[in-house]
Amino acid sequence: MIPARLHGRSHELLGRVAAISEGCCAIAISRGGASKTYHHKHPNEDSAAFAIGAGGCLAVVADAHGGRDAAEIAVEALLRKAAAEWTAASAQAVLADWRDVVRATMAGVHDEILRAVASGAVQSSRTTLAFALVRPADDRIAIGAIGDSHGFALTADGLRDLAGDRESAFLGDPADTAERLHDRCVAELHPLAETRLLVLATDGLSERGIGVESPEAAIAEVAERAARERDELRPLAIARNVVEAALAAHVRNRAGDNVACAVIWLGESVPRSERSQ
Repeated sequence: MIPARLHGRSHELLGRVAAISEGCCAIAISRGGASKTYHHKHPNEDSAAFAIGAGGCLAVVADAHGGRDAAEIAVEALLRKAAAEWTAASAQAVLADWRDVVRATMAGVHDEILRAVASGAVQSSRTTLAFALVRPADDRIAIGAIGDSHGFALTADGLRDLAGDRESAFLGDPADTAERLHDRCVAELHPLAETRLLVLATDGLSERGIGVESPEAAIAEVAERAARERDELRPLAIARNVVEAALAAHVRNRAGDNVACAVIWLGESVPRSERSQ
């Protein structure tokens, strides 16, 4: 399994974008294009990751509130506990019980954040979480999400937001129990069909008065421009340009937010790795 991650603590300069790609996957992150105008603890509280295995790819984004620790814990928990099994050559049991898998995963992350806080290892914070699993041999896209991050799929019919939960919900909030979080989880399975692109993005892309006016239009434009890139560079170009579109909106709106993006390009994938900073 090939994992990669970007955590906000390492990327705190305004206007800068960090990105990593490998094969069909890419992630990008930025503190934002302008300073935050709301109360916050750390300059960059977002995280993103991907993992590539023999049977598929996993992409993840997390948007922490009240400190960066919850997002980091959530992303690292998925890489450590779920990624190898979900992207293995066979994962039929995972897909067969996907709703239960998502609920158990969210509950496990929630409990891990609370335990870390209780132990004094980290300060209290909470996070949204969105992940997308692509299994080509099984013809499946599996989505899990809680909170307001997006998960877009691009097909011949246009863009669809697969992680459409807009209810305020966070992992790591001590006022919530795993049972209460169950009803707020998005857990969906979709056929791979003609899907060519998956894009996960935190709300730094879409926050009203801060991000772009239409996330769908921004991603569609980015995907169209990326079509002019060599196939092996498209995931990297899309991830970077989605984040840069958000940064440009922050500058226009004179208000910023952290933004993280994860991309799975479902065209031809190649083993070449590209990195940019």
